[in-house]
This record gives sequence, structure tokens and C-alpha cells, in this order.
Amino acid sequence: MTLLALGINHKTAPVSLRERVTFSPDTLDQALDSLLAQPMVQGGVVLSTCNRTELYLSVEEQDNLARSVDPLVMRLP
Repeated sequence: MTLLALGINHKTAPVSLRERVTFSPDTLDQALDSLLAQPMVQGGVVLSTCNRTELYLSVEEQDNLARSVDPLVMRLP
């Protein structure tokens, strides 16, 4: 098992990017369900505030992880 943390905040990304990956209470469950539906993801948490968005994921395989994460994140609503 590998623990993966991905995130952006006011120090690492402009507001235009942060607005695109901020989840409202209405979309948060859908985003988490989308992550958990991926075969490589065993568990996860989405933390989304006005100035940061973070994903904490437990993933099964570390091989090719970078290639797998990009499409996974791009599928989020």
C-alpha cells in the first residue's frame, strides 16, 4: 500500500486554478466516489476549502503511479 497526497493551495497555484478544483458540498461526494471507483484506489479523503484542495489516497500499486494519477485527477468533476 502506498499513501499518496496531492494538493494545491494559495502558495502553489493561482486563484484561477484553485477555483477549478474546489469542491462544493454538493460535488464533494461525487468527487470522492469517482476516486474510489478507480481500481488502484483503496481509500481516500478529499479536503477542499476556499484556499486549498488536497487529495489523500491509499493506492495498491506504486508501479506506474504517475501515469495513473493524471487521468484519475482529470476525471474529477
